[in-house]
Amino acid sequence: MGSTRFGAWRLLTAGNAALMLSFADWSPERLNNFIADLQQFNHDIERLAGRPWPR
Repeated sequence: MGSTRFGAWRLLTAGNAALMLSFADWSPERLNNFIADLQQFNHDIERLAGRPWPR
């Protein structure tokens, strides 16, 4: 999967997760914190794998 396509896929996935979780009675602050934590988690995994973002 190309980096442009993967970037678009990640945005859609994050957007879908935000949409699904918004129905879980989470406050906007809690949802934003979760998304930030998930992004940091993903960036750390990529960094540890030797493929840090942005590429």
